[in-house]
Amino acid sequence: MIKNIQHTVIDLDKTRYAGHPRQGGIFDFGNGELAVLYNRAPCAYKQWPDVRHDVGGYHQRSQVILARTYDGGATWDRANDVVVFDRTTPDDAQLQYLEQTKRDPQTPRDTIDLNSPDTAIHFGFTWISDCDPPRLVGFALRSADRGHTWESVPTLLNPRTDSASAHYGIPLIAMPDGTHLGAMSHSAGNMYPPLDGTPTDTTEYPHHIALYGTDDHGLTWEPLSMICHDPTGLGFPAYAALLLLPSGRLQCYTLNIGGQRDTIQVCHSDDGGYSWSDTRPIVGWGRSPWVNVPQQHRMSGRKAFGKFLRSPWPLRLADGRIVVIFGRRKPPYGIGLIVSENDGDTWSDQQIIRADSAGPDLGYNVAVETAPGTIFTAYYYTDDDGNGFGGTRYIAGSHIEI
Repeated sequence: MIKNIQHTVIDLDKTRYAGHPRQGGIFDFGNGELAVLYNRAPCAYKQWPDVRHDVGGYHQRSQVILARTYDGGATWDRANDVVVFDRTTPDDAQLQYLEQTKRDPQTPRDTIDLNSPDTAIHFGFTWISDCDPPRLVGFALRSADRGHTWESVPTLLNPRTDSASAHYGIPLIAMPDGTHLGAMSHSAGNMYPPLDGTPTDTTEYPHHIALYGTDDHGLTWEPLSMICHDPTGLGFPAYAALLLLPSGRLQCYTLNIGGQRDTIQVCHSDDGGYSWSDTRPIVGWGRSPWVNVPQQHRMSGRKAFGKFLRSPWPLRLADGRIVVIFGRRKPPYGIGLIVSENDGDTWSDQQIIRADSAGPDLGYNVAVETAPGTIFTAYYYTDDDGNGFGGTRYIAGSHIEI
């Protein structure tokens, strides 16, 4: 059971929207030093585009911020903030920066060891509207010094089609030979455009999770296999994250949206990621603690948007337990988790970390184990503080023991 829950505020400003750390990442550099990456943008909270997530929403006026703590997440000093990527830069300047290796494949690159404990990597995206046709450009940036500085030449993830999005490419998996794997959302549509430049299987499975690998420390990424898709064709999996078990088994955790099912699910591979089992749900119906939350906290007068579970983040603890943390976008709004004590064969009932959000715009959790049995998770949350459309969106965190 969860105990000793303590919440903290990482970045809250009523004039800004701070959100979606799952699109940024979390890194534990040891001795209490953590870094969380997320999006931050000016926000008036007056019109719907102020808080929208899609094209025309807050992403296009946001910067990717790295926030840093030196005490395990208890305090966060804004003086430590680093701007990792700035989407407010003019489109032509963004393309000039992002497409360096496309224009000249021999562009010199920094030597960075992804296996170093001081290395961080960010998988980002930006919408370029001032071009024909407008497109979403995906890229990866590496840092060799704990995120204080970032390489000057990014990896363009899809140089052949100029269209890519590598949402949720972290946490990366380091294989025994020093190579790395990441699970990426792959789509033929605008939400998650193809990561490689070929049309292979995107016609039959336009939305799926693909396994990508790098054997040159992130200078290039290549597709290795399709992990999962929705066999009905009516929905799609998203929010993919990998775990590597001591047995060598790879697990991929996703949320299926529509179609086959609306729940968190898992599949596995025993051959290094080349073939995958069918997905199976791990959050059941009918044993929810959320229904027992007092009525006044359950009914906020606001409807959920999208599906009510969001952004599963798996974490294997030092004692072997697997914890999956997720956001809940249905009253009562909040953050929960489930636990497995047998490498994912069976799962506990849901447990509540918190259920006090003012609305459903929340989640995108990231998490690390800071001490045996102690987890720090960061996410974005909504505070009903007088701002429109539910209130200020901000980055929060929770320390829990489990």
